[in-house]
Amino acid sequence: MRRRVEPAMCTFALLLACGDPTGASTENASETSAASTDATAATSEAASTDETTGAGQSSTSDAATDANTDITTTTSTTTEPTSGETPLTTDATTTGGDSTITTTSSDTTTGTTGAPTQPLTQAWWVDGNNLQIRVIQRDDDAGLCRGFILEALANGGFDDPNYGPVEQPDEWGVRVVFVHQDLDDCFDPYLFFRKDPAYADSAAGTVTFHDVDQDGRPASVDLEITGLYTPAAPWVPDEDLFAAAGVAVETG
Repeated sequence: MRRRVEPAMCTFALLLACGDPTGASTENASETSAASTDATAATSEAASTDETTGAGQSSTSDAATDANTDITTTTSTTTEPTSGETPLTTDATTTGGDSTITTTSSDTTTGTTGAPTQPLTQAWWVDGNNLQIRVIQRDDDAGLCRGFILEALANGGFDDPNYGPVEQPDEWGVRVVFVHQDLDDCFDPYLFFRKDPAYADSAAGTVTFHDVDQDGRPASVDLEITGLYTPAAPWVPDEDLFAAAGVAVETG
């Protein structure tokens, strides 16, 4: 009996000619998966590199900016002066490291000239036709020499009614009140009339004696006399106060 083997041979021949479709499909799938894995890894690596590089650049840039920035701080402080004070201003600069601080403050400063110079006053006894007390005061601040003459009435002294308001001890009267400008030769009790003085039109005030002897002569005097003048020259005051205390009367 003859066996039929042709179909089986054909089938085997076809397989050899065309290949195994299942094996090819499996091999292609493996290659595709490997390619996809490689691409994913490359993408992840690139992204990681970009992120790392970006972070590094940002950190480096910030650090450089902070390092290269100079810090300058200016503080301005103004102290309001208290009532009656002046503002000042003093500026002081303090430098430390990269920081510069400028401070402005106010201070009250006035020029110090000291207390006003007290006028110097001298007095003399002048015994001529009548007994007089001549008192002269030099006032550098006012630019004046002041003069006052008091006479004893007991031996013919003159009591000018223009100076009647001046209160003085009994038996004494005011002879004259004057001012002049000769500061260099102020203390001349005898030749004052040569200094071109201005005489007071009237005067008022008080004269007080201290330590009066048996002849009625005081050892010292206090004066507070206000003279009123006609300002015939620019230096002549309208009103002038002649004040002194405890002026010793010297023998002329």
